[in-house]
Amino acid sequence: MLAADFFVFITILSAANSMETSAPKTLNTTSGSCLLIPCQFKISKENEKYLDLSPVGTWRTWSSAHRQMQPLINVVGDLRKKNCTSVMMNLTSQHSARYYFWLSVKNFNVSSNKALRIGVSDSLAEPYVIVPRLREGEVGNLTCTVPAPCPSNPPNVTWDPALGGNITRLIQMNADGTQNVSAILNFVPSFHHHELNVSCVSMHLLERQDKPLPSHKTVILNVEYAPKETQISSGWLGNNVTLTCQSNANPPAVHRWFVKKEDIVEEVGASRVLSFTVTHNNSGEYICEAQNQHGAGKSTILQINVPGMSFTPFLAVLALFSLPLCAIPIVLTYRRSKKVHISETNQDQDIYANVSSSATKGHQSNTYGNKEETCTVDPEYTFEKNLSNEDIYANC
Repeated sequence: MLAADFFVFITILSAANSMETSAPKTLNTTSGSCLLIPCQFKISKENEKYLDLSPVGTWRTWSSAHRQMQPLINVVGDLRKKNCTSVMMNLTSQHSARYYFWLSVKNFNVSSNKALRIGVSDSLAEPYVIVPRLREGEVGNLTCTVPAPCPSNPPNVTWDPALGGNITRLIQMNADGTQNVSAILNFVPSFHHHELNVSCVSMHLLERQDKPLPSHKTVILNVEYAPKETQISSGWLGNNVTLTCQSNANPPAVHRWFVKKEDIVEEVGASRVLSFTVTHNNSGEYICEAQNQHGAGKSTILQINVPGMSFTPFLAVLALFSLPLCAIPIVLTYRRSKKVHISETNQDQDIYANVSSSATKGHQSNTYGNKEETCTVDPEYTFEKNLSNEDIYANC
């Protein structure tokens, strides 16, 4: 520090004991804008007489690097009432420094004992956004707040998209005397708004530019809602079926399965996936229920019918009363005649789907020697091994 600067600094410290200021410790603004400085001061009783002599106030920085570029300052407070509120105008980033309030009248000069740190940036900080817990059907408020350092040119704050709601704009006074501008979006959320990007956009009008300076903050909405679009999907592997319960819910739903047989309903599962082997005992009307803390949703009915006797007793009877080689085409014919009917019922229509259909019989005949034989062969099955006519019809 230079000797002259050090002497001025010591002088200020000696005078600081007679003046105490109340102002924010730090204030920030944007290059090209102005800055409101809320300020109050106190001086000793013996010096209050000078307040009636039209004192002059200003803000000064004691750094030699900034002394030649003092900003334009307008004291808007009534100094006679110890109000030192001021406005700095046409600020640039070079005006960032520590400032002291200075009061002078005739031969009386006094400086504040506390420094005010002023920061001037070429860019804007993003808005401050508050998003509450959102539930479908309940009114929600999204709040976006930005500083308003220059009261003569407050920023224009809005929401995009507005989600079909109403936007209320407020200018708020903080406890330290600074101001904020808020935009409150009032709307009724639905499940369509879940995971939607919504932005708070702030446009700052600058004193030295015709083009405003924008800033924005984007949030992703989290809307809670009861299960919707609950439905059943099915998959088959041989005689095994897998039923999956699908639903759209936030938070994710838990699932339960019910089956109705002869007007009796019982719960058969408590998971998203239900698997079982298709038998006559598993015939019935299947329905799944998805539930979370906001409600429940049920699927349409999935009808599964498996008629006829079970396959195992049929094989036992067939082994006792049929020849082994002739049992093969008979078993194949039985299995292909067994039908599993699945239908899904909703409010509009019934949908029926046959998982398998009856096999179609074909007849082939051939003359071996002087004798004509007829054997039934399933046309949907082929044999990789080439047999002679004698081998084929010997099996019949």
